[in-house]
Amino acid sequence: MAKSSKLHNIKWKSIIYIYILAFLVFSLMAILPNWAERTSVKVSVQLTTTALLLFSLGLYVYFVDHDTMVLRRKTVVMFTTMLLFYAMLQLAKLWEFGIYIVPFAFCSLMLSLIVSDKVAFFSNFVIVILVCMQHINWPTQEGVLTEEFFYLLFSGVIESVYASYVFVRSNSRWRYILVGLVQGAISAACCTLSYFMFQQQPDWSNFALKVGLSFASGILAVVFIFALVPLFERLFKVVSVFRYSEIASSDTALMRMLFEKAPGTYNHSLTVAIYVEASAVAIGLPGAMARAAAYYHDIGKIKAPSYFAENQFSGVNPHDSMTPEASVSMIKSHVVNGYALGKEHNLPEDVLNAILQHHGTMPIKYFYLKAQKYTDGVLPYEGYCYEGSKPTSKISAILMICDAAEAALRSVGDKSRSEKIVDDIVAERLAFDQFSDCDITMKEIDIVKSTIITTYNGIRHRRVKYPDVKLEI
Repeated sequence: MAKSSKLHNIKWKSIIYIYILAFLVFSLMAILPNWAERTSVKVSVQLTTTALLLFSLGLYVYFVDHDTMVLRRKTVVMFTTMLLFYAMLQLAKLWEFGIYIVPFAFCSLMLSLIVSDKVAFFSNFVIVILVCMQHINWPTQEGVLTEEFFYLLFSGVIESVYASYVFVRSNSRWRYILVGLVQGAISAACCTLSYFMFQQQPDWSNFALKVGLSFASGILAVVFIFALVPLFERLFKVVSVFRYSEIASSDTALMRMLFEKAPGTYNHSLTVAIYVEASAVAIGLPGAMARAAAYYHDIGKIKAPSYFAENQFSGVNPHDSMTPEASVSMIKSHVVNGYALGKEHNLPEDVLNAILQHHGTMPIKYFYLKAQKYTDGVLPYEGYCYEGSKPTSKISAILMICDAAEAALRSVGDKSRSEKIVDDIVAERLAFDQFSDCDITMKEIDIVKSTIITTYNGIRHRRVKYPDVKLEI
């Protein structure tokens, strides 16, 4: 799909300030401990190395995970996590065995949870290389060809790969305990290889201490994550998969309110969530985030539930006595009302955006056609459309398709026509240019369409007809 210019949706001044501040902090943390041995050459080398690494990180984020640079708070979280990791490595020098207790997976695991798994590895890698370059620039008497230096480089890279790409995000805390154990085992294996690479006559008690500390570092990484993720969520307004799983529940205050005041909308939202989550997972997006967006997309209907067909159980439709223009105004209000309710209940920004964008700028077809009957000639769409904005994320685009598809498929109830119904819904939204502000591709849209049809067929599956006979005991 067409996409907004990458250059213009980034607040460059703020991002540049953040990167400059990070450069100054990292440089000071490297130079100050070695102040007594400073020379103009060593300081220049350290500054240049730090600048090149951060510039490379900026390029990587821009091309590989553009959203992290667009959302400044994610950039702040990235550097805050990197700073904590760097501080751990610096403090480790204070103890002979300190390097072995450093949780090398911390930065990768933390950022994969609250920022992006794409950013997680490279951020971790930058800090490891930065510390390695510091050791080379200000070597100890033993130089850099030491067991500790090799362990830092080897374990730092290996653990970050596993933490970023193998142990993908999960909403299960028990899974992260397992991750800690596995990371500990990987760290212990790296420690063993490093030890025997440099020690020809092993001291087994020394070896056991190093391996034990290395194994404990994997557990320590998970302990830090459980302690810091909730704090970072509150401080920086970022959202982890744990938070999405918490709100993607029918037991929250807003969902209970929706069930009580608009039960038809409640059931519609639960069904849409099934379609949206399946479609999101099919194209590699987090299911918990997609489900949360679907649960709350129509929450604004709480304000006036009887004006929406799914809640008109008495058969009375208040729109019968209203002008099309008044009906359009009432229907559109559920979007802004939903956004206001979501903000009041501290829903994540991604969910709030989905509420605003799930209808985009589409015409409200029923009332537009109703008004057209009273008009000579062609009635312009202006005044009969939702006020958007258009979807700016793949989740919002999927929600737009699934929301319309669920309503249409439910009203028709004919499995043989399901494919055409979904095709028509997508084609109509393409004709109204609804996906031009997000990066969803036609291939992904095709996957979404086939997933909706498969899910619908599963929901509408045939059941064996039970005999109408009462059994007696």
